[in-house]
Amino acid sequence: MRLTLGLLGAWLLFSVLAPWFARDLNEWQFLGFPLGFWFASQGALLGFLLIIVICIVRMERLEARYRRESDAQKRAGPDSVSSSAGPP
Repeated sequence: MRLTLGLLGAWLLFSVLAPWFARDLNEWQFLGFPLGFWFASQGALLGFLLIIVICIVRMERLEARYRRESDAQKRAGPDSVSSSAGPP
């Protein structure tokens, strides 16, 4: 849940807040271009790619962890699964 909220916050930053303040950001220069222009044209694309990469890496780690836990439960046998299941 924290990952989703964090990535959604980053998406909000790149897609809404940076263009909203583009006029104010144009006072600063980055690589010879006004910062607002850079955020709108290149920075947002790089930000969205970063969001995708972070999501993929974190989800792969999460899936690997759950796969290991599932394999450990299968190896432990059916008794350990039913005893950890709580009341019906």
